[in-house]
Amino acid sequence: MASSSTQVGVCDSVVTPPTKIFAEGEGLWKNVVVAQFIGQTPNFSLFQRLVRVMWNFGGELEISPTGSNLFIIQFTSLDARDRVLEQGPWHIQNKPLIVRKWEPSMSSLDFDLAKIPIWIHLRNVPLELFTRSGLSYIASAVGIPLYMDRITTSYQRLAYAKVCVEIEVSSKIPSSIEVRMKDGSPISISVEVPWHPQRCTNCSLFGHSPNTCQRKSSYNH
Repeated sequence: MASSSTQVGVCDSVVTPPTKIFAEGEGLWKNVVVAQFIGQTPNFSLFQRLVRVMWNFGGELEISPTGSNLFIIQFTSLDARDRVLEQGPWHIQNKPLIVRKWEPSMSSLDFDLAKIPIWIHLRNVPLELFTRSGLSYIASAVGIPLYMDRITTSYQRLAYAKVCVEIEVSSKIPSSIEVRMKDGSPISISVEVPWHPQRCTNCSLFGHSPNTCQRKSSYNH
């Protein structure tokens, strides 16, 4: 049991749950994704209906609001969850929806809009680098590699690799990456970005342009 103290000036109570309690929670939420709209959120009832149609990959899904534009979406299987993650980027009623998998020890469910996950396509990758580690190494020239779609990791499509990376507002996305091969020869890897999120240089956040920045408006008053 947790103990508490009523002494004034003493720091907050501390509890250390046993491993089995963490394991129970991790098992309960393992099929979950966290979804957040950038900008205005559509009507919740409409959002539910559209998502159930778009993400009908077998089994039911449960959508739970956890904030004004933040949702927890639970699937009945890891396969359905992963298909949603892999088939992004997603837009609902022309509004971008960022989706990421839930992981233990997340300090906050909200996205830090100073950085954001995006999908990139890498073309002209040599076969000796068409591996998880090779593709991650190449993608690190764009941002922090997070994961890849299953078609990439199963080598079913070699025309390009689809990798999700985390970028910052200040990140410059190159149109190509030069890779030095084992013999020293250069290979140019083409970088394509299916969706470019709006970014604001005034407040260093994604989701809007400098022209619509609230911070800029407050400066002008």
